[in-house]
This record gives sequence, C-alpha cells and structure tokens, in this order.
Amino acid sequence: MRVEILGTRAHIDASAPGHALHSGILIDDVLFDLGEREYLDRRPTAIFITHFHEDHAFFVNEKVDLDVPLYGPQPWPGLPVRVMRGPVDIDGMTVSPVPTNHSTGMRSCAYLVEKDLGRVLYTGDLFSFPERYRDRIPDVDLAIIEGSFMRRGGLVRRDPVTGRSHGHAGIPDLVDLLAPLSRRIVVTHLGSWFYKDINASVRQIEQLSGDVRVTVAEDGMTLEVAVDREI
Repeated sequence: MRVEILGTRAHIDASAPGHALHSGILIDDVLFDLGEREYLDRRPTAIFITHFHEDHAFFVNEKVDLDVPLYGPQPWPGLPVRVMRGPVDIDGMTVSPVPTNHSTGMRSCAYLVEKDLGRVLYTGDLFSFPERYRDRIPDVDLAIIEGSFMRRGGLVRRDPVTGRSHGHAGIPDLVDLLAPLSRRIVVTHLGSWFYKDINASVRQIEQLSGDVRVTVAEDGMTLEVAVDREI
C-alpha cells in the first residue's frame, strides 16, 4: 500500500508551510477524511470519514456534490452516506471500522485498512477506544495517530448534563496504547501547541520513539507500507 498524508493541521487558526491543510489520508486511491475540497481533485475511488467535524469533512459547512461512494459512522443530511457497520471490500483492500470515543454529539471511528499482507490503522480523533473493541485491534505495520495535544492525558472533558466524556488523548497516551501493535507510528492532525516552535515540537514527538519509531507527518508526505511483523 502507498500512503499519502495530504493534510496535517487540526481544527485551529495556526498554520505553517508543510502543516497548512486539514485532515486527509490517501491509501492507494481510497481517501480517508476530506478536510479540504481540493482533495477531490485526486479522484478517489471511495471516501471514508472518521467523524463529521469540519476539519475532517469540509462539507459540514459547504455544499458538495459527490460522485464517489461515501462511508462514515453515521448518516449526514443531504449526502448518501453508507453507514459503516462492518468491513467493506474496495479496490483490493478491506476497510474495517473501529469505534472510538471522541465527541458527545456524534459517532466516530478509526479505520483498519488491510491489503495483501499489509495493515494500516488510522485513528482519527479520539480519547480512547471502547474497552470491548480494544483487544480486537490486530498488529499493524503502520499506525497514524492524532497530535492535538502533546501533554499526557490530552484534553478530556465531561459533559455536566449527560456525564459523557469528550476530547482528545495526548500523543504519549496514544503511543503507549499502540506501541504493542505497531513498530511504526506517524503523528498528524497537529494542534496549536505544535506551531509555537515546530522544530522543537518535532523533536519532542520523536523522542517518544523506543521499540516503536515515532515520526511527524507533513502535508504531502508519502509512505510505502512494508510488512513489519510476524505473519
């Protein structure tokens, strides 16, 4: 599989060269998240949305006509979203939803992408996986995680009315969670903290490397997925 990370910027005002575009991951010809209208110029054969926040789905605030299959964790007004309830086979790959905890107002999911013997996990935004799904995630060759917050614990709040939590895990938490499953982790969806001193932020993230290699994505970065686990 060929992975191209189209955009690395979270839902923030800050921007910088190499970190200016919102979420989008192209795996071969299949697109995961549609944070910018221009990603449609790549003519994806299908689009999978992790959740319907505008930095992952620009059409939340803009009209769009889509002539490709659109998948997501829930319906969306005015668009023929195919709700993910199990694995989908497309273009020689299998895409499986993994429910995540992120927002109180809408559903969200990560995506496990399998092709030939390779596996990629794209988490989208989250503060945790529901416990009943955590042990079902297999070893992967590449995990792509969010970088909204560097501090351990991230930012998770509890709704005073419903008691439900919402927010983002910290990068160290996600590395700890996924390091047993993957030897390679790439961080995208970078929060405002990252832009205060980009070089220092990159070093801080990469210092989390140990048995797993942790790197920072840039807009337009391409990766070739090689099987890096026991078969």
